[in-house]
Amino acid sequence: MTVTLESLATCFQGLLPSQLFTCSSDGIPNAAYLSHVEYVDSEHVALSFQFFNKSRRNIAENPHALVFVLDPDTGQGWSLRLKYVRSETAGPVFDRMALRIEAIASYCGLKGIFKLRAADIYRVASVEALPEANACDCARVTESKLDPVFTVKALQDLSARIQQAHCLETLVDSILEGLEESFGFRNSYILVPTDQEGVLVTMATRGYAVGSVGAEVRHGEGIGGMVAEARKPIRISGLLRGMLYALAMHKAESEPQLTRLTRQIPVPGIPNPESQLGVPLLVRGELVGVLCLESEVPYRFHEEDKASIELLGGYLAIAIQNMQWQERTAESAAEPEPARVDAASPAALRACTRTQHNVVYYAGDECILVDGEYLIRGLPAKILWRLLSTRDATGREEFTNRELRLDKSLNLPEWKDNLESRLLLLRRRLDQKCPSVRLAPRSRGRFALEIDGSVALNLQP
Repeated sequence: MTVTLESLATCFQGLLPSQLFTCSSDGIPNAAYLSHVEYVDSEHVALSFQFFNKSRRNIAENPHALVFVLDPDTGQGWSLRLKYVRSETAGPVFDRMALRIEAIASYCGLKGIFKLRAADIYRVASVEALPEANACDCARVTESKLDPVFTVKALQDLSARIQQAHCLETLVDSILEGLEESFGFRNSYILVPTDQEGVLVTMATRGYAVGSVGAEVRHGEGIGGMVAEARKPIRISGLLRGMLYALAMHKAESEPQLTRLTRQIPVPGIPNPESQLGVPLLVRGELVGVLCLESEVPYRFHEEDKASIELLGGYLAIAIQNMQWQERTAESAAEPEPARVDAASPAALRACTRTQHNVVYYAGDECILVDGEYLIRGLPAKILWRLLSTRDATGREEFTNRELRLDKSLNLPEWKDNLESRLLLLRRRLDQKCPSVRLAPRSRGRFALEIDGSVALNLQP
């Protein structure tokens, strides 16, 4: 029976390490561990030209090599006899391998350190079964392996949830709830682009401690930032193994300037991720957001699920964009201006002696602190300051999305301003950090600024 490379797809996920054996021209052998062997086509695989200088020197002298790979599903080992063909520094294979390396390095805070120099392409001369496998590692993986979850029934259940959503807030929450209840993905979050180029912000989370909404991720940073930058799905199995591999090649403490920037809000993450999946939410090439999933289970996201994952990302992107346009269209209908409350009226003078907040807006950084603690920055911060200042000056408590769009001081773009996303983010940050200040929906496109207590405003340059 002939064994094809296609039938060994699970061996090429990097869940279990592979071994590379080479030999110099004078007969001196060398063995090295590989974190990943990349499938190219029915006759070729690729190895990364990165760190293994001795192996690379041997290949230059003697182009033949041997690779051992393990199937994480069955524990069966396979021996691949290879012959070096060429090195690629560009193209689909190189891009896939470089993206994976960058994703793992970025997660470790070492983005830019591990650069793929080339993807070395090898022709596979033969594939043979090994008599034994690493029983310990394979047993652990096989026991923890879950069945594929992208069934038609699960997709139908998620679709039903999405269709019942009546606003952006219930939509994103329904998506994450459905991913857990229908698919079993307990840890997930959605990132959306901000008004700042190359920056995304966490809009919704599931399965994490309260307080991650509002966390910012830059393009190229972590799996979410890598997905946004490449606009391609990234699936990593055996993440901890890849992280340890990266850290073994470079001591982070010896490069203090490369440590992660201190964050005001921590990016969502479980302590011991073994599998991660990032899916770009694209509509006609426009990045609507990024869906990130992670699990403590190795090989949680299967190779056979790849097509379903990409289709799901496109469907979720359309649902989110349609909801944004629906809310904007509805609020554009003729509506009366909110009643203005006289500054001397009881509504304007209402104050509760139990609570007083000091709100400081740093205009240069477009950042708001409440009682000395960071709340939010960027466009949501500008919106909140505008609302608080208007209420303080006029006593008004009700506002509309439409008037915010027409407010030149906010510098909203004429098209695709994603105002609803910004208001949702602001509302959730207030709920987490300052629940006595609320944005309470009144009707479509209309909300009230409710404050239990008094607020002292302080504008700083």
